[in-house]
Amino acid sequence: MGGSSSSLFFLLIMAALLVFMFSRTRKQQKAQQQMQNSVGPGAEVMTTSGMFGTVVERTDEYVVIEVAPGLQTRWTPRAVARVVTPAAPVETTPSPGETGRAADADGLDLTKRPETPGDDTTGGATRSQ
Repeated sequence: MGGSSSSLFFLLIMAALLVFMFSRTRKQQKAQQQMQNSVGPGAEVMTTSGMFGTVVERTDEYVVIEVAPGLQTRWTPRAVARVVTPAAPVETTPSPGETGRAADADGLDLTKRPETPGDDTTGGATRSQ
């Protein structure tokens, strides 16, 4: 009797785990479907392939996403992986010696090349900007 009750207990535990996994998967699928149905024009989205853009048109069959100014692509609504919330703009103040050169969000000056020792053929310190 001890063997059959332990195997029955094991089967009940396995069944409970399966029910839990399937219910969780269904909840995730439902939330994803609701998000895809709620996407409308003006929303910034990321597709399942990693393409970022802004929704300009939405129908039941497709979503038109603008990935660059004037470049629009058509996707199935299921291809929208998530809605991207725009990051808050980063305000940077130029340092006293800086003359308005382009800087990214981390404050790195992307227009200035590092000076490295070298000769003219390798583009070292004598390279002009």
